[in-house]
Amino acid sequence: MGIAGFYLWLKRWYATCIENIPMDVVSDAMRGIGHPEDGAKGPGFDNLYLDMNGLVHPCCHDTAPLPEPASEEEMFERIFAQVDLVFKIVRPRKCLVMCVDGVAPQSKMNQQRSRRFRAAEESVESGRLSAECLAELRKKGLPEPDIRPRWDHNVITPATPFMERLGLAVEWFILKKLNEDPAWGKIVVVFSDAHVAGEGEHKIMQYIRGLRVQPGYDPNTSHVIYGMDADLICLGLITHERNVTILRNQLTDSFQAAHNAFCYFHIAEYRECLRKSFLALSGMNLERIIDDFVFLCFFVGNDFLPHIPLISLKAKGLEMLLNHYVEELCNTSYLTNKGEVNFAVLPGFLERFVANYMNQLKREYAIMWGMRSRAKCRVKESLEQCNAGVKAALGDLKPDRSNAQKISNVVYGLLLSAAKERARFVGGKEPLGFSYSDENFRDKYYETKFGWDPSNRRKFEKKIARCCAEYYRGTQWVMRYYTVGCPSWEWFYPYYYAPLLEDLAAFSGTVNVEMHLGVPRHPVVQLLAVLPRLSVKGLPEPLHNAVLDPDSVLGEFYPDTIDVDHSEANFSYQGVLKLPFIDSEKLQAACQTLVELVPDRGVVIVMCHKMSELSLYLEEFLGERAKKNPVKPLPPGIASRIPIAGGVGHYKWEWPRDEPVECPMDGISGECSFVSPIECNAARCYRYVASPHAEYRPVLLSKSDIDGIPVASPSTVADAIVTGDNRAALSYNNKVCNKAENRMSACGNRSHGSRSKRMREEERTCRPVSTGRTISSDPTHSRTP
Repeated sequence: MGIAGFYLWLKRWYATCIENIPMDVVSDAMRGIGHPEDGAKGPGFDNLYLDMNGLVHPCCHDTAPLPEPASEEEMFERIFAQVDLVFKIVRPRKCLVMCVDGVAPQSKMNQQRSRRFRAAEESVESGRLSAECLAELRKKGLPEPDIRPRWDHNVITPATPFMERLGLAVEWFILKKLNEDPAWGKIVVVFSDAHVAGEGEHKIMQYIRGLRVQPGYDPNTSHVIYGMDADLICLGLITHERNVTILRNQLTDSFQAAHNAFCYFHIAEYRECLRKSFLALSGMNLERIIDDFVFLCFFVGNDFLPHIPLISLKAKGLEMLLNHYVEELCNTSYLTNKGEVNFAVLPGFLERFVANYMNQLKREYAIMWGMRSRAKCRVKESLEQCNAGVKAALGDLKPDRSNAQKISNVVYGLLLSAAKERARFVGGKEPLGFSYSDENFRDKYYETKFGWDPSNRRKFEKKIARCCAEYYRGTQWVMRYYTVGCPSWEWFYPYYYAPLLEDLAAFSGTVNVEMHLGVPRHPVVQLLAVLPRLSVKGLPEPLHNAVLDPDSVLGEFYPDTIDVDHSEANFSYQGVLKLPFIDSEKLQAACQTLVELVPDRGVVIVMCHKMSELSLYLEEFLGERAKKNPVKPLPPGIASRIPIAGGVGHYKWEWPRDEPVECPMDGISGECSFVSPIECNAARCYRYVASPHAEYRPVLLSKSDIDGIPVASPSTVADAIVTGDNRAALSYNNKVCNKAENRMSACGNRSHGSRSKRMREEERTCRPVSTGRTISSDPTHSRTP
């Protein structure tokens, strides 16, 4: 989710970084034209990365002009069609990385819990409104409308039966494409499903960081990351890569993702815009300024810390922070250094920001607060349109009522839409309890939001100081999460609100930045932590009764009523849910009294065609002996030929080689495009372990930078890699390359070797930056070795 409204802010200030993809390019891709040989337009890119959850969610919802899918198989069809469309638009030359969200860190889990409980509350409210609309239809003498049972979108969570089936379905889809689509056969596909811990976008970042530290890595590699989360732009910036582009759907007038309309956000162009913005700073280090810019964005919003009062995009908070940053950097140091927050500088930076900008912040906030009436007017206009639509539909009712069912469906949809719109708007319904312009608003803020009594000043101030220290600690956690990976799976910010800006500025205590890494929670424990009672079917069946029974060992984790603070919200989804924070250790202990938690060992898969360079190399590199030694670290320098870094090994669940393979989708219609069998499987699958946390290097790499990177010893590649006999590690040799070329030629395909010179010429002249396996329907099914 990231920063609410960030993309619209970027669109307003940096429109030159956005390139709308022409509809003829999208139309060509939809017709199957996805490569120069087919007449496709555009230069193509090296690597494509898919944040799969950002793709899965809209394919499972009713995204205009498409209605909500009628079945799970229709959802899969849409997902695969969207993957194929994005692939044909981007046309990756080397690698496709597909990452599904796995178990999240505890701080993200708290946000997921709030969103899923909110969804459950909205579902109950929707049922109530639906009953009212049906009663209204009966008054008008109309028949019952056709109402489709609601699908629970909360099941898009790791370890639910739906995600189990989706993971294997995606693996089957990749297998089919490698066998049947020549474009896929030329690249490497990396698939990380929901069993592998971590958010999808951060798995992608780990992959890119791993490539960057490999000797032989080409710093001119072009990357395209597909996803709708605005924080992908911050993540793209913080890679410090030359050629990173974010691909996303264009936004409609109602700020929804447009169907099959795409645009590129070019990070290279944005870097140039930032460079020009900071020209006043003589001797500046653009890479460090970029890190500081991303860090300042955290104060406006992120998924792990509540936003600081008065600082918001709508109230011009980010513009003020950046203006102050330019003023400050002339006289002080940077706010961050290689992913570490400079706490010797930050409080002073904020203190002077408060002194210079607090009055302006309050004025802008008051203006924004006063604009609530505009939101109310928009809701009123929407309701009037719905009422007009109802009258028009009833006016079309024929005297013989032969079209009554059709009219009933239309009227029901309009009535329900209007009812939801009314219920959604909460602006002004709940008093704030204080004004930020009051002299004593500080005391009232902490008393109202935190419940702290200001009469005991010593205790009151201690609580505020503790809150500030934890918030600062949170900024360090977020910065490390963005730059090197998750610093702690257990840490979370233990308050619903942020401290006031002036208290952060006045803080003079010590910030504890030491963090215990810990381990990801078991997927079933995460399910128990984030799913509400209404989504109980997403849990293993033995846990259903314990979740539904308020008196069970799990009952305390599922409150019957939830306090929601709407005092600063216009719409219901903006309210702050005061759900009890989950004690994961306690939850896991309670869970283990009911079911046995088998360790979940997720596996990242590398898949490729058997005639690809990667497959030919790995077959020789791994050999038969490696089956006893599951993962071997790749030798240094291999990244110059093969776009992976880390360790590889044999995949226990590999699909049968060179044999017919049937679709593993039980109960799916044979009319679905992805279920036809594979006549002779030419794909190869390998287990993959990404490189461990690499030192964060906020530099724009050149070839000499890469050649000078020290190589990690095999014993440090990753805890999960068993190094075995490293003497067998082979450097890439011409014999394997020639073997690949000969075999590909024999199959009627052009080899990599015959294309390499032409591709290098294209890469010099083409600028990617524009100016302007069975899946069972049984929910208890899971794969086992």
